[in-house]
Amino acid sequence: MTLNFFLVAAFYAVISLVAAQPVFVYRFDAATAGGVEGTIRFKYASDDSSVAVISAALDFSRVNQSAIRAFDRMSSAAGVDGSIQVKYAAEDSSTATITANLDFSGVDQEKIAEFDGNCTSDVTSYRWHVHTKWSSPLTSDSFAQCSKAATDNHYDPLRACGPASEYIAEPECKAKSLTYACNPTNYKSDPSVCEKGDLSGKLGAFNLGQDSTISVEWTDEHYPLPSENTDTWSIVLHAVCGDQTPRIACALGQKVVEEYEEDYHQKC
Repeated sequence: MTLNFFLVAAFYAVISLVAAQPVFVYRFDAATAGGVEGTIRFKYASDDSSVAVISAALDFSRVNQSAIRAFDRMSSAAGVDGSIQVKYAAEDSSTATITANLDFSGVDQEKIAEFDGNCTSDVTSYRWHVHTKWSSPLTSDSFAQCSKAATDNHYDPLRACGPASEYIAEPECKAKSLTYACNPTNYKSDPSVCEKGDLSGKLGAFNLGQDSTISVEWTDEHYPLPSENTDTWSIVLHAVCGDQTPRIACALGQKVVEEYEEDYHQKC
C-alpha cells in the first residue's frame, strides 16, 4: 500500500496553432499535453469578421489515470494507503482545501518498533508536514527514505522556526524555536506563529479511529501559494510515540487536474 500527495492547480498545455483562415484549430495530444486529448476550433464568419463560432471537443479522462495506476502499483509507504489532496481556490490564492483520506490499517507496528525503539506500543496518532526535499526514485517511500537526509526539514519561508524548520541551523532560528507554539488555536489568531509547512500544528494531527482510517477536510487560508510549490516538496508522516516522532512514511507532491470531460459550442 502507498501514500500519495496531490496538488490540484491550474493546468497549462503547450498547444499548436494551425492557421488556415478563417479557421484556427488548437490541438491537444494526450501523449504530450498531460493526458488531454482533442481540439478547440475557431471558425470565423469571414476573413474580416470578429464573429466566430467556437467549438471545443476535449477529453480529460486520461489526465488522472496515470497517477492512480502508480498509486495502485506501489507498496512502499510503510503500509499507509491513501492520498492527501491540496486544492487551491485559484492560481494565485493562498486559500486551499486540504483533504486527507488515509488508511493506516496496513501499518506494521513491529517494523516501526524496529526502526525506532521508542515506538513499542501501537501508534494511534501521526503528525504531518511539508518537507522541502525528495531523494527517493519512487513517489512514496518509508523510514530511512523519509529521513532528514532524504526529505530535509519543514518548509518555513517566514522563519516561524519550529524545532524542525528548514532554517533551524541558523542561531537566531534555533533560539526562536524554544518558544515555538504552533497549534490550531494560535494559528487561527496569528498565522505567523506557524511554519507554513507545519500542517499538523496548523490543522491538527491525524488521530486514528478504531478502523485506523482518516477521512477529513480543512480549509487553510494561508497555505503556501501555488507559485511557492517545487517539484521536490513532500508530505512526511511522523508516528507519535510519547515525545518522539519518527518519520515513517512520505509522499512526493504531484500536480494533477481533476478529471472531467467537456464538449461545448459557444457563439460570440
